[in-house]
Amino acid sequence: MMFSVGEVISILHETGRYTIASIERDLIHVIDEHGFSLKVPMNKAVKIHFFKTGDIQTKEIDRAKPKRNKIDSEDTPKLDLHFESFDSNKYDASAHEKFTIQMNTFKRFVNAHLKKKTKRILIIHGVGEGRLKSEILYCLRGRKGYDMYDANYSQRGVGASYIDIKISIAEPL
Repeated sequence: MMFSVGEVISILHETGRYTIASIERDLIHVIDEHGFSLKVPMNKAVKIHFFKTGDIQTKEIDRAKPKRNKIDSEDTPKLDLHFESFDSNKYDASAHEKFTIQMNTFKRFVNAHLKKKTKRILIIHGVGEGRLKSEILYCLRGRKGYDMYDANYSQRGVGASYIDIKISIAEPL
């Protein structure tokens, strides 16, 4: 590869840009961005090509509204298991009592929607330590007809899961 004095290059396995100060047989004397000089073998040097943004051809993109995804539908029944969202006087309950209330509420919600033949529900369990999500997953794994997966991050954020219910084989919780 032919190099000339004043060209900007990059060096393999190194970061930064280097300007060629002089060229010897198989060595290039370069100066880095900070003014330090260095001699490198010619086979370790790579030319840097700069492009003007006007040189790059762009294509018009159709900016039509994307179709609404059925999974993220607003019609999906939701259950928020954050304890603060419950209409309960048990704010002074122990952690175990709160957890039991959350799990019982979850089971009632799933069973009610199984009777209504709802195919998908959204459970908002929060991030926390993951104990509630793990217990819900454990509860569903022992039964046929349920698939649980994380909700779309961009739509629901972290701490929510969809549960698909296969009506024909799902067992009540």
